[in-house]
Amino acid sequence: MSEQYNFEKMIEGQDQHYSDKKFLHKMKKFGGGLGYKAMQAAATLYVALRSPEMPKSNKLIVLGALGYFILPLDLVVDFLPLFGLTDDAFIILTALGKVYLSITDEMKDEAKGLIDSKLGSQEDVV
Repeated sequence: MSEQYNFEKMIEGQDQHYSDKKFLHKMKKFGGGLGYKAMQAAATLYVALRSPEMPKSNKLIVLGALGYFILPLDLVVDFLPLFGLTDDAFIILTALGKVYLSITDEMKDEAKGLIDSKLGSQEDVV
């Protein structure tokens, strides 16, 4: 039994759960609490989502992770010290692991540039 998935239709409905504006706002507000590695992973997923090179099935994984990241209600509330962003970091890093083989060096470089331009360079974080 083979099932056909309409990935295009699934991705089209993303706006109700995910938007670039919400993602960038959350990164600016809470990105430092994620730690640099998780911020880098989130930015890489963000860039990968926008890339035509990323397979549609992987885009669904990315949408789920980034949608969870920007969701106002989490399993653990984001503003709690030390624990608030651990669930977000876990979801982001897990999603990156799932789609990592589809991530190009150009996507990684663009993600680093995004962090440096929008959120400050790694030297500013340390």
